[in-house]
Amino acid sequence: MPRALPVAIASLPEFGDHRIAGKAIVPAVYLLDRMVRAATDAGLVEQSPLAIRNASFPRFLPADEIERCAFDLAAEMVDGDARLQLSSKITLPSGIQRTREHAILTLGNAPELPTPPEIVGEFDVSAERLYRELIPFGTRYCNLRGTLRLSRAGALGTVCSPEPGFSEPSLAGCPYLFDSAMHLACVWGQRYAGVVAYPTGFVSRTIVSPLPQGERHCVVAPSSQDSHNLSFDLWLLDEHRRLCDVALGLSMAPLAAGPTPPGWMVHPDRQRSR
Repeated sequence: MPRALPVAIASLPEFGDHRIAGKAIVPAVYLLDRMVRAATDAGLVEQSPLAIRNASFPRFLPADEIERCAFDLAAEMVDGDARLQLSSKITLPSGIQRTREHAILTLGNAPELPTPPEIVGEFDVSAERLYRELIPFGTRYCNLRGTLRLSRAGALGTVCSPEPGFSEPSLAGCPYLFDSAMHLACVWGQRYAGVVAYPTGFVSRTIVSPLPQGERHCVVAPSSQDSHNLSFDLWLLDEHRRLCDVALGLSMAPLAAGPTPPGWMVHPDRQRSR
């Protein structure tokens, strides 16, 4: 039978740097960290590498609603795997109470991990320009570094955790690194799909070598795309190109009335197809 696990979602000032459509939103990586931490404390996961499967993020959690929410983390063991579901209950000004799902995932065995492809870039953009014009986040969540290289085959970049780092990260490692790696996928989508897409889930993520804070090389490769959904495989590598964190089937989708990329960013072939 499912059981409730204690979970704490703090209202952190840094969430003001993570804004989507002008609203401060709790990052999905923070919710993942809380869920993994709670499952570890409950003895539901001990294996290394940590494997997260079938993750989805059904609904954003606005940062200004945290203190008005009661959170529930339900855990259920299915064939030796731990299925977790994080939801919140909030009472609206009208007095109506609503329950919302924010994250669902399964902790279990790691899949076979492919090696990243070799990417030869045809378009470069600086991380500084990316955060100024393409992903306008605040300082705490601007963690791609240097020059980013893109081609139709994928994208290359470097991610680095901010200072100070995350306090006592879970088995999932530093959340800022995976968050910034998804920014690289977002940039690829702006260039070659002509959309600003946000993560909605992934098929699997395997954390082989969690890093409390520091730097990783990142490779992103598209696996499928249409006008409503993009899918990527994503690798975080150490300085010797060893696999550290691998996400397969990362799904990203644009908001219904979300922003569009600036003209200078979109590939000419994509502009002609509009």
